[in-house]
Amino acid sequence: MDSEHRHEAGANQVPGQLKGFRMTRDRRIILQVLRESGIPLTAEDILERVNATMPDIALSTVYRTLDELVSRGSMQRTLLSNDGHAFFELVGHAHRHYMVCLGCHQMFPIRKCPVEDSVDSAAEDLGFEVTDHSLVLYGYCRHCRSGRQSPGSDQRIR
Repeated sequence: MDSEHRHEAGANQVPGQLKGFRMTRDRRIILQVLRESGIPLTAEDILERVNATMPDIALSTVYRTLDELVSRGSMQRTLLSNDGHAFFELVGHAHRHYMVCLGCHQMFPIRKCPVEDSVDSAAEDLGFEVTDHSLVLYGYCRHCRSGRQSPGSDQRIR
């Protein structure tokens, strides 16, 4: 199954999933930031971008909006494994997988789906229709690796 086709449906679902979602000024600008970003953002990242044009929006408003969007299935939340940081991305954005740096928390998109063939093969073997999947790999980026004592060490050089 072609990943582009699999995820086209997600792009068309988002507007329908927002039915009944009261579109306040604050929610509108938060959604605009998410649509324009093209990358997953933390709530703090979203607040920083929102506050550039609307300084009166609080972090609690951002979190409430994100929670509502996640509960409606319009938003995907990705948690970092080591510290609970969460990244948010609208459902229906291009099919992506990520490498997440445990040092600086930056997310790096993986351009080509590395598991597509395996997913398709497993689904066929089990008679399963896969509608979506995600892959997040954790480690250290080039910059953060250069500041570490050794590849297996969690201690940073100060």
